[in-house]
Amino acid sequence: MPRGMRSRSMSLLAADEPANDESARARRNARPSRSETRRAILDATEALLLESGHSGFSVRKLVERCGYSAPTLYHHFRDKDGLIDALLEERLTLFARDIEAVPLVADPVENLRSLARAFALFGLRYPTHYQLLMQVREEDSAMIEAAEEARRLMEQPASQIAARGWLAIGDLEGFRQALWTMLHGIVSMRTLRPDVEWKQDLLDRSLEGIIRGWLIPEADRRIAASADGRRGRTEEQSSCTPPE
Repeated sequence: MPRGMRSRSMSLLAADEPANDESARARRNARPSRSETRRAILDATEALLLESGHSGFSVRKLVERCGYSAPTLYHHFRDKDGLIDALLEERLTLFARDIEAVPLVADPVENLRSLARAFALFGLRYPTHYQLLMQVREEDSAMIEAAEEARRLMEQPASQIAARGWLAIGDLEGFRQALWTMLHGIVSMRTLRPDVEWKQDLLDRSLEGIIRGWLIPEADRRIAASADGRRGRTEEQSSCTPPE
């Protein structure tokens, strides 16, 4: 490079250095936005809850983990319970959104299959969120609206199956527990043991095993549904017949 051109390039580079230093200094001194601060606090809360559980969670431990002071935490969330509830509300809203997106049909057994798959896929897609939602909360914790909505959606098919008399034993609570235990076991084991070559159809085959074990045979369900349909039409016709 010619001497004149080299010196000119060096002078231009030197002229740029203060601006670059100032830009870097500005980036270092830039304060995070309110949403960024809230996000950092919630993420740290989730990590701490997974490590210590609800009983071992404290604001002091959270301050040490996230680097924000206690007044900053209370500025964004009213108290410790409000902080945990905000995190759970966020995660449960995400879960409820996935559940609400499941297309439902007239057959509650088919709806049970679809919702059970959605439950398991959520747990496999968001294992950290799933672990958080499965933790036991304190008895006096406030009700979370998204949790109640998700519970209602998940329990509806089983309730409809029981109402139609399709449970072989008639034990609705036992059926729910068997279904939930199976789903939770598959999600947990696949998360804890990624080294295992899990069967791709494990969820579907396990789900069918629960259905066959707890429900009356499909042929009997069709007969019962047909009888219910005829009875409903007869009652409707009777109600439309004018009195003599």
